Amino acid sequence: MKRTKYAALGAAALALALGVSGCSGGSGGGTATVNATQGASDQGKLPTTAWDTADYSDVKDGGTLTLPISALPSNWNSGTVDGNTSDQIKVLLSPTTGGPVRIKDDGTWEMNPDYATEVKLVSTDPQVVEVKLNPKAVWGDGAPMTYKDFESAWKAFNGSDTSFQVASTNVWEDISSVERTDSDSNFKITFKNKNADWPSILVGPSFEASVTKDPATFNDAYKTTPVPSSGPYEVSNVDTTGQVVTLKQNPKWWGEKPKLDTIIVKTIESQDALAQAYANKEVDALGIGSGIVSPDVYNTASKRDDGEIQRAGGLTWYHFDFNAKVAPLDDVKVRQGIARAINRDTIAQSRLEPLGAPVTTQNNYIYMPGQKGYTDDATSTIGYDVAKAGALLDDAGWKKGSDGMRAKDGKPLAISVTVPSGVATSANAAKQIQANLKAVGVELTIDTVPVAKFFSDYITTTDKKNFQTTLFSWVGTAFPVSSSQSIFYPADSEQNYNGVSDDSLGDLWKQANAELDPEKQRALAQKIDQTIFSYVPMVPISPTPTVSAVKKGLVNIGAVQFQDIDWTKVGWKS
Repeated sequence: MKRTKYAALGAAALALALGVSGCSGGSGGGTATVNATQGASDQGKLPTTAWDTADYSDVKDGGTLTLPISALPSNWNSGTVDGNTSDQIKVLLSPTTGGPVRIKDDGTWEMNPDYATEVKLVSTDPQVVEVKLNPKAVWGDGAPMTYKDFESAWKAFNGSDTSFQVASTNVWEDISSVERTDSDSNFKITFKNKNADWPSILVGPSFEASVTKDPATFNDAYKTTPVPSSGPYEVSNVDTTGQVVTLKQNPKWWGEKPKLDTIIVKTIESQDALAQAYANKEVDALGIGSGIVSPDVYNTASKRDDGEIQRAGGLTWYHFDFNAKVAPLDDVKVRQGIARAINRDTIAQSRLEPLGAPVTTQNNYIYMPGQKGYTDDATSTIGYDVAKAGALLDDAGWKKGSDGMRAKDGKPLAISVTVPSGVATSANAAKQIQANLKAVGVELTIDTVPVAKFFSDYITTTDKKNFQTTLFSWVGTAFPVSSSQSIFYPADSEQNYNGVSDDSLGDLWKQANAELDPEKQRALAQKIDQTIFSYVPMVPISPTPTVSAVKKGLVNIGAVQFQDIDWTKVGWKS
């Protein structure tokens, strides 16, 4: 299960990805072709981009691409908490929207010429960014893309009006104004607080002013209706009965004509069904982005005779979450004790080894292995140590009885973990953690809930009380400092599902976001990371490589760590 720290909003986004990109339990196998076309990632020396690359002229005109999705959006507005999911952003919104900035294969950014003619930091004190939009850029209804769209987005996302149910206010809250300059296509962004990750808010998807004009529209108007398009494709049909979305070429698109005629997106809820659909040639690819699957899914996908497995470095990290607002998990010593009891190495091995991926634990809340700034701040605080786990639980008043299980004031130390149905990795990891906790006298029951309701009804609910512990993933970004803030601070942040924080983080994040010197920013980020580990809102388990199963001949899409997809070039090799 996965949520994504998505760069478009300087935020993190939840994701339920059922594609191949990591494993839990068992052994892998299969004769897979590994495609490595770009530079190497430090994470196990995997490439940063592993898809089959082809020039625009070498891609066939026409054709259909069929992709899977785990569930139709509960809100088509990705700026909302419920709509901020990886499935929607990577599969539905990526082809239909865009922005002035795009991410390159090495994780750095560049101007996207389809949407802008200039993006420049023109002043650092005060911090001012100037953007010149491509005057040809229009929305699906034909309205031009102007400064008004970005001004309206800033007003919605800056946090001043809490009626907007935004996924995050990161970066936006540091802006003092968005103003027109010499034309409606050109504007400047002035910051009241410096923010080094400012390009993150200019990565797509962008929002037409009609979407962000008022809270009622923003929150509710797109629960069943797609947002206006601004990309090479648009949503032409949503079949709620068959759970299928059809994308067609956007007739208002001003850039290079996209190669594909149609993109079909099918809802496939379970991992086993997804693998079988790919093996049966009902879908052309799976795991676009970073997903987590069982060895059975990987093996089934590997056997397709006209397919290949692509591996790239990853941004996804898997974790075990605490609801720290409810007893007994509101006690930091209980959380620390449970964290010490979990053997992260064995879970990581069972998830990653079957893929031939580097087996390592995730030891940082902000950076991924291979990113500059990554340090091991976990081992000294939550490293596997049964004796220390027991001592911490003893200190918290939970003593072992004659049966080996712990209790306090006659009440057993019993908690539950909520996992989605049909997601084998979550079930397998939960069983491993269950065994680990039993060894230190903690009872863990596994509560399986419908996969389509997992996030909306159990994790992202306003009161955050529909789970005690759970398992899913966050996906990092090229802007890891600002995009991670809303996960951990403040305690009542829309994305802080743990419901706990540390008061010192506010000032630390303010300093880190304002620090334009990368080395100094990384030093501040380590202080943030160490502070978070001191109260353990979640237990990071392992990073996950990006692994995609792709039909041979499909180009410019597949396994990737950073690079944004250019959907005009996605298609079938000529």
